[in-house]
Amino acid sequence: MADGRSEAEVRGLFSRPEMVFDPEPMTAKLTELYMSKYGLRLVTDIQNRLSALGYHPWPATGKLSRLTKWAIRAWQRQSGLPEKARATPELLAALRASTAKAPPGLDFPPEEAPTVYESALTEERLAEARDFLAANRTILAGVRQRYGLPEEVAVGVAAVETRCGRYLGEKPAVALLSGMALARDYALVADAFSYEKPSPDRTAWLAAKARERGDWAYRELAALLAYAGRIGRDPLAMPGSIYGAIGVSQFMPTNALTLARDGDGDGVADLFVVADALESMGNYLHKAGVGGQTSETALREALFRYNKSRAYVNTIMAVATHLRQTASPETPGK
Repeated sequence: MADGRSEAEVRGLFSRPEMVFDPEPMTAKLTELYMSKYGLRLVTDIQNRLSALGYHPWPATGKLSRLTKWAIRAWQRQSGLPEKARATPELLAALRASTAKAPPGLDFPPEEAPTVYESALTEERLAEARDFLAANRTILAGVRQRYGLPEEVAVGVAAVETRCGRYLGEKPAVALLSGMALARDYALVADAFSYEKPSPDRTAWLAAKARERGDWAYRELAALLAYAGRIGRDPLAMPGSIYGAIGVSQFMPTNALTLARDGDGDGVADLFVVADALESMGNYLHKAGVGGQTSETALREALFRYNKSRAYVNTIMAVATHLRQTASPETPGK
């Protein structure tokens, strides 16, 4: 690697059995970008079939929207199948094999509605947030004092990102980032777009995006290895999101190197330790303009500047509102 790491160190890491090429991160990112720009033929065909069965009264856009996900789940529920709102060739084949129409009087959701991550607002997930707030009140109060980040909002972020530390990822971040860096060669993931049959100009666009995202992943990979060395962790013992974000508060490695802070006073800013993760979150969000806001409107806009997703902001604020309404202020913290 060009970041100064020894050849022996790199060879030793990549010779371990866990370091296998995983095309999923690059495939997922390119699919997301392609769908946003062009729409997906697969999604269009799914939408048209759902429409024929009476589950999708909206236009076929090729975008896996909130309404299309609702329609997929409604059909799966009626068909006695697990509810997984993912657009796959297997789903399309099952829809084409189905002849049962939607039940009369199906209650469709409104086209215009505030969007949230519904999975983050189940009773189970909200209970996790309440428990996390109760267990970490002292830490959270210190973060608010230093960075102006309200306790309930900090917990909302942790709840949305990692289920308050309960879900940090299923695969090592180093393997995911390595696979994405390698897949800068579009040929390694081109089969994922066989159903779409992209035109030559769209294929060239996909190849350019793969190079761009692969180079980004390489930089994050180098930062991850540097960060792992700094905190004394085995890189392969650090799980991450599909795109390599790590820890309770889900930092990308380049941000971990510059923005992680020591919250428990042991001299190490370890994002897998709750006190450090919350301290780092406060520092990060304060620099992003979130900390210190005096109104909910200003706080929402600051969160949106941090992550340009209204659903993300709405969900964090829904968790925060729930905590303000239900959490007991007398609950002792750690």
